[in-house]
Amino acid sequence: MMEKSRVIAAALIAAFTVTSVHAFTWPSMSRKGEIDSAAVEPTSPTTAAPVILRISVQDHLVLDKVETRQFFTTFIIKIYWKEPPAASSASGPTLHQESLGTLDKGKYRILLQSYCEGRLADSAQISFEVKEASTPGSGSTLDDVWVTPQVLTTASTATVHVTGHWPTAGYSRPIAMIQHSGRMITINLHWNRPKGAVAQVVTPYDYEAPVRLISAGTYTVRVFVHLDGQKVDAAEITFEVTPGSNGGWPWGFGNY
Repeated sequence: MMEKSRVIAAALIAAFTVTSVHAFTWPSMSRKGEIDSAAVEPTSPTTAAPVILRISVQDHLVLDKVETRQFFTTFIIKIYWKEPPAASSASGPTLHQESLGTLDKGKYRILLQSYCEGRLADSAQISFEVKEASTPGSGSTLDDVWVTPQVLTTASTATVHVTGHWPTAGYSRPIAMIQHSGRMITINLHWNRPKGAVAQVVTPYDYEAPVRLISAGTYTVRVFVHLDGQKVDAAEITFEVTPGSNGGWPWGFGNY
């Protein structure tokens, strides 16, 4: 009888223990729209390319809208998600990319909020630094400089040809300046860096400048490329001019 009582008591204790464990288990606090990962690309941003925010949420959701506000070096970004249609059989996670544009050098912060069906699901903070793009070396933006025609006299008008490329689209050249002093020809090409998101494709450019030849001898052409007011590349060539009928103008300046 005593042994039977012990068995019954043990069973009751076991049942109570199991009941107690289930009674104090907290329900899952997970919400749809919780941020699984958030980061910027490239991992080391520079002033040469747009910064892209990549965010992933744990569930399969549909993007509703994105609200972005910038206060100096702080971005406040709110991403709104919706439940997918009932017939959808897809599963998470859900990915989204948001361009922040091409940013100036400095340290930045993103205050990110994720909403699902109008309710705040999660938030995160991201800090990153944008560094000045390295100054292009010789030949990195200038590809070639040459003069036509091949045979030149002082009766000819030479044409200086310049070709080069930029790493993305969106670069603009507002003005080109030409100075012709004796047999020295200097061409300054001024460009502006693109603002905002642009296509990540190599963008070639070409430029032509007519030059009147005023005397026979060896001519030197120097080409300088300026980006946002700073010289980033240069090239120099020489060519020969034989005697002919003289005439011309000593220098030129203007938009081309």
